[in-house]
Amino acid sequence: MAQIDRTDDETEHPEPAQPPLGHAQGRQMPGIIILDDDGRVVLANHRASEMLRDVGSAPPAEDAVLGLPAVLAALVPQLRARLRERADTSTAALLTVDLCVRACHLAGAAGRQHLLLVLERVQRRDAVAQNLERFALSPRECDVVMLILYGHSNRRIADQLFLTEYTVEDHLKRIFAKLAVKSRTALAAKILGWREPDQGG
Repeated sequence: MAQIDRTDDETEHPEPAQPPLGHAQGRQMPGIIILDDDGRVVLANHRASEMLRDVGSAPPAEDAVLGLPAVLAALVPQLRARLRERADTSTAALLTVDLCVRACHLAGAAGRQHLLLVLERVQRRDAVAQNLERFALSPRECDVVMLILYGHSNRRIADQLFLTEYTVEDHLKRIFAKLAVKSRTALAAKILGWREPDQGG
């Protein structure tokens, strides 16, 4: 049998059987976004871009946070308001049916306060589906709502569900009436548990 030569280093320091970090070694990095006082994206990692790639294709509102999908831009003011009102240092909310965003303040240079957003995948589809059942929506209306919760435009919803945009608009009218809301933001608030915005917008 051939003898295998080993160096002194290999003999004294054998490879560990398991990584010392355990399960943390295999976990994916969350998405990280930092916003400045004016709501502009200062920093964002690649993971955040990946996670937000399929979130939203609707045009952002005029006062939307720059560089963010409309659905996340709509949630940022509520996250800021929660942080102002709460004694703890962070808050969290569902961004879509399976994407959670956590927020906390960061101290910036010259006393400026930045907002840190951490994006993580969650398993909440069942909970959201149960919430939809309370509003007596049809299966097709539920499909439309799920795509709205991802921030998709009427055109993209129509493409995915093989409908015309006019049909999607008709579904939206019925959905808004059943949930007693007047906007997509208010719809998301009701389904995902955000604080409900004013019904005017």
